Amino acid sequence: MNYYRHHIGDYLRDTAHLSMLEDAAYRRLLDLYYMRERSIPADHAAVCRLVRAREDDERSAVRVVLEEFFTLESDGWHQKRADGEIALAEEILSLRPGMEM
Repeated sequence: MNYYRHHIGDYLRDTAHLSMLEDAAYRRLLDLYYMRERSIPADHAAVCRLVRAREDDERSAVRVVLEEFFTLESDGWHQKRADGEIALAEEILSLRPGMEM
């Protein structure tokens, strides 16, 4: 997807307790999720590489965010709201042939 809806109030309500580094990790993880339109790999090192988390505190922030906001399933980390937004976009596109996400 090249675009996704971002509900600022919902996001701030759910993330107000995060550190700046954790917030940045979450936004990068969401961007990755929407860009790929699928789950995030289960392998922590691979995820950190994809979101450019190189330092120990950055990798720790990625782990904290994954464990709080994502669910680990057999095919990787899922984020419920993102899955819903992707499904909605796919449904809309199925009604409008020729358009891309």
